[in-house]
Amino acid sequence: MKKFLIAASAAVVLAAAYIASPFLTAWTIREAIRTGNSDYLAAKLEWETVRVSLRDSLTEYAIGPTPVAAPGIQAKQPGFWQRIKNGLSKRAVDNIVDAYVTPEGLPQLFNMRQLYRENISNNTAALDALPWHERARNFWTRIKRAEFHSTSEFEIEMADRNDPTRHYIGLLKLRGLQWKLVELRLKTVRQAALPLATDPA
Repeated sequence: MKKFLIAASAAVVLAAAYIASPFLTAWTIREAIRTGNSDYLAAKLEWETVRVSLRDSLTEYAIGPTPVAAPGIQAKQPGFWQRIKNGLSKRAVDNIVDAYVTPEGLPQLFNMRQLYRENISNNTAALDALPWHERARNFWTRIKRAEFHSTSEFEIEMADRNDPTRHYIGLLKLRGLQWKLVELRLKTVRQAALPLATDPA
């Protein structure tokens, strides 16, 4: 009986560690971006597929989704100025992805956002000033969805800290004994309409 309890306890601990491990990986990637740990980022992200997925979602974010015509109906072609706008937007996205979606570039992008928030937008609550457990709590509260697609594939969706309508979706896959981020996407969500105020009278 004692051996059974020990084995059961070990199984529970291993299961808990397995379930917690992708969350911990997502958190440590976020911390590595914040602190500029490019070596850790280089090891934890599969950069080619991350760039492809992020480029696709950023392009859709910039110019909107590609319209899909109903069966038997030809899709309406964009006008001249719309094509120019789309071309410029795609080029801007390509430049951003090429410049910043790297182990060294993501921390730089994070620092530029922090500089804006703290100096231009008058947001003086710098993230670096918060203790780690406060940052972890903030990280946890922004998780909107987390699910295992299989024993080796995990997806997490998080809201942006400053814009709740902007969500980041990360796909992690188990490579050997460690989780790696293989895709990163951006999407916008509509906020639920606030209920109408009722007359207390």
